[in-house]
Amino acid sequence: MKKILVACGAGIATSTAVITKIKNLLDQNGYQNQYTIKQCKISETPSLSDNADFLIATTAKPSNLNCDFISGVPFLTGMGKEATEKEILDLMKK
Repeated sequence: MKKILVACGAGIATSTAVITKIKNLLDQNGYQNQYTIKQCKISETPSLSDNADFLIATTAKPSNLNCDFISGVPFLTGMGKEATEKEILDLMKK
């Protein structure tokens, strides 16, 4: 079971939009029931990263992370989305 953190500045708006897209990506690629997603504020991620496999955030990468980091900005802009989706799927295979 992969533990995924999804964060934005306040942990409400853009992270909600990104979560929907991540769930669709994972489910369409056969990962139903193989992951959990925790939505949070970016300020919470360093302490939560000890128990996560990776973080997808719509902000800059925070320091002191103990998990892999993926920028979620391509899910908002569309630019680089395919590469980001591949990165997520590669991390799911680990």
